[in-house]
Amino acid sequence: MENPLLHASGCPHARPTDVTRLDVLPGYGAFPVWGWFTLPARPGVPAREVHGNTGPRSLGLSDALAAELQEWSIWQDRRQAGPALPQVAEVVEATGAEWAQWRAAGKELAGRLARETGAAVVYLWPSEGRDSSCAVCGKW
Repeated sequence: MENPLLHASGCPHARPTDVTRLDVLPGYGAFPVWGWFTLPARPGVPAREVHGNTGPRSLGLSDALAAELQEWSIWQDRRQAGPALPQVAEVVEATGAEWAQWRAAGKELAGRLARETGAAVVYLWPSEGRDSSCAVCGKW
């Protein structure tokens, strides 16, 4: 079986049918956990797979992990220029060491997310490596 952790979220090899995959990555103002979902069909629109943000309740996360993931994401929001969001009044500079600490904290949180959900969790792909031979995502 291929390792879904070595493929980009949009690659079909990233979503084997027997494994739930979650991606941990910040998105301005969003809870930092993303996954694939099937949107049901509605009149004139067939059912379709989408990659989107998911909340801690839908994942059944502990309050502690949910709060730490949210704070981890907010830290990044405040230190990286991006869209004008009400919660990001101004960008606060961070040192290389602070960014390294942030990345390490995120990796630890991703591990906890995997343990709490039983999902295959990808942290800031391709931080776990990537399958450069994949015809779909190998060049991304």
